Amino acid sequence: MMADKTLQHVLPGVPKPRPPPDWLKPFLEGLGAMSGLVTLVVWGAILLGVALVIFLIVRELYGVQLGWKGGKGKAKTGATDWRPDREKARILLLDADGLAAEGRFDEAVHMLLLRGVADIVARRPRLIGPALTSRDIAGLPDLPERARPAFALIAEIVERSFFGGRPVDEAGWLQAREAYEQLVFSGTWS
Repeated sequence: MMADKTLQHVLPGVPKPRPPPDWLKPFLEGLGAMSGLVTLVVWGAILLGVALVIFLIVRELYGVQLGWKGGKGKAKTGATDWRPDREKARILLLDADGLAAEGRFDEAVHMLLLRGVADIVARRPRLIGPALTSRDIAGLPDLPERARPAFALIAEIVERSFFGGRPVDEAGWLQAREAYEQLVFSGTWS
């Protein structure tokens, strides 16, 4: 290529770069001396970033938990922490009783089921996935064994109504109400 005279190898008219001013030379020399350190810091930051991304992926895939939890002074959650709030449950039962008094048993039982699911989500947010049915939730191994039959009964009554096309009668409502009372007011969560 150098022998080919039709190709331009030199740029005529381009001035040589001027040297930096004297006052800038110490700064540039200092940067040159620190270039090795800057390179190490940049590569260290890149490696830390990659390690953080890998950790987050592994944590999501395998559920790795570290010893810290958000919030100050929170006690460890155990089986007894699952019990729904009694006062909220009483208010819910009053609302559901009102629906049942109007003959709207389907809605009353569905309200109990939704509240039961909300209580579980409030205590164990990662336990219930978006695609789980109430039957799936009742079968979860992390649900306390003694609470499972009551929750499953409510879920079954709602399932028969909403998906089976069989309206809930007063007997079904009373069964679901009794099951919800068992969930909230008995020792099934411990």
